[in-house]
Amino acid sequence: MNKNLTLAVNHALNDSIARARSGLLNHSMGIDAKRSTAWCEYGFKETLDFFDLYKLYRRNGIANGAVNKLTGNVWKTNPEIIEGEKKNESDAVTAWEQRTKTVFTNRLWRVFSDADLRRLVGRYSAILLHIKDNRGWNTEPTRGRALEKVTSVWAGAIKVKEWDTGINSRTYGQPKMWEYTEQLANGSARRVDVHPGRVFILGDYSDDAIGFLEPAYNAFVSLEKVEGGSGESFLKNASRQMNINFSDGIDFKNIAAMYGVSVSELQEKYNEAAREINQGNDVLLITQGATVTPMVTEVADPSPTYNVNLQTACAAVDIPSRIIIGNQQGERASTEDQKYFNSRSQSYRADLSFEIEDFCNKLVGLGIIDDVQQKTVIWDDLNAQTAAEKLDGAYRMAQINATMLAAGEQPFSSAEIRTAAGYEGEPEPLGEDDEEEAEIASPPG
Repeated sequence: MNKNLTLAVNHALNDSIARARSGLLNHSMGIDAKRSTAWCEYGFKETLDFFDLYKLYRRNGIANGAVNKLTGNVWKTNPEIIEGEKKNESDAVTAWEQRTKTVFTNRLWRVFSDADLRRLVGRYSAILLHIKDNRGWNTEPTRGRALEKVTSVWAGAIKVKEWDTGINSRTYGQPKMWEYTEQLANGSARRVDVHPGRVFILGDYSDDAIGFLEPAYNAFVSLEKVEGGSGESFLKNASRQMNINFSDGIDFKNIAAMYGVSVSELQEKYNEAAREINQGNDVLLITQGATVTPMVTEVADPSPTYNVNLQTACAAVDIPSRIIIGNQQGERASTEDQKYFNSRSQSYRADLSFEIEDFCNKLVGLGIIDDVQQKTVIWDDLNAQTAAEKLDGAYRMAQINATMLAAGEQPFSSAEIRTAAGYEGEPEPLGEDDEEEAEIASPPG
């Protein structure tokens, strides 16, 4: 009967595998032209949705580290939005910049950085604008009202409900209404229609968008197999499963009678003995004409296979492996990796600046902030973060000024030198009290 059951199970499994493979013949699984079902056999998914990427970020340490390390380095400091071009960075703070600082606060940048992290995970994310107009989320916002707060939203919680299909509409092909799934405090959820004027999308929500983690997904799956498989192998060896080999002349009826059980119940008695051996110390196992050996297999070193997939994943996210896993193998190598990662983060900041400008323009369109002829998003240099490096650069600029003064030229203004040193603009002029204190502090003559 047991034999028939085994045959039936094997037949069912073979039939299921055959149906799965035949169903995949019409799909392009992977990039191997010879083996169309290769990805299915490797365990790789053909298509990925938001929840696949979210689970990867939530449960995989390397994927989580890649996203967190990049956003943590990019948002190490907040950007600034200045009036004019980047060369006007050292100028005095304008009235427009002073007014916008009340909107672009540290709290707002914190939400923006969180939305940026969620965009890296799920291809895009949203920022909900809480406008003080006492109107519903599904209505067009009132222009000229203040911004109360902003909220970051995962891509899985907001989707397009209705598209603008009007041929003559200026927003043709864009979302006409969004649907936001709000999680309530009691654990339930409700769906809320949100007008596009109250939503800012970070990233790309088109069907053909490629997420940050998507090119590395297959490598992450392989990493999980190596980690789980090697861990399972060590566990099985540690559990010490026993193999009892009886000689040909053993009478199982006598052994069963010795234990006071039937022959069919003898297996459970040996299972109890094995459990006692694994649980205790100095436990004796008595056998009669049998040899007991632990079932131990040699566990292969997972490092080579793991490192190959790790390098593939790091290449896909363009972050050195030493940065993600924190492995410092040499001062020079680690310094070079950090410089490369800072340059990569600086390049990401350049792309992010365009989205920050779009966000600023959206607030201008809503009348939350005033418009100016030109505005620029500026960041500090990640490769020159320390105060010592900034002062050293300012000192070199002052030396160049001292050298060029002999020729009647001054390449750098005092404001530019102060900016390079980490201070803003021109120093404030001394008042009368300050001048008196300076005279007292100065030595005579």
